[in-house]
Amino acid sequence: MAKRRRWPWVVGLVVVVALGAGAAFLLVRDPLTLPGDHEVDVYAVNDDISTEVSEPPGLFGRALGMCDADTYYAKDGDRHLCLVLNGPLGTVRASRADGQVKVAGDQVAKLKTMAAQDTGTPKPTTTLVLMSGGPAALIPVAGLSGDAAVSVPALG
Repeated sequence: MAKRRRWPWVVGLVVVVALGAGAAFLLVRDPLTLPGDHEVDVYAVNDDISTEVSEPPGLFGRALGMCDADTYYAKDGDRHLCLVLNGPLGTVRASRADGQVKVAGDQVAKLKTMAAQDTGTPKPTTTLVLMSGGPAALIPVAGLSGDAAVSVPALG
């Protein structure tokens, strides 16, 4: 009789451990969900073959953050984007708060250098993407002026 009473506790413990592991995986996968500055990869958007689609990819694609095998899915407000990326070009430190991704002024020079070095397309790079477990923010290269900090809306 005593052995039967232990099973609910074992099942409960397994569920708690699984939920904790899942939460830890999500936090490690996207460090921008945690407070403070974090290193994120910078990629260039290949404008020639990136597209805006009328509807998001299926449930499986949204869960993986992909439109297809080499195209990342990002939601920018009401727009659904399938982004083809060149890179990585390097890393910068960024933080997320109140729906905005912020890059400090001392990191803007690095972003400008990365945009200039991208040779993935014959055209100059117009948009950089911060990747943190998936596309986190789109940064227009034209908006990189001086050493002023950059704050852009976070992607969904």
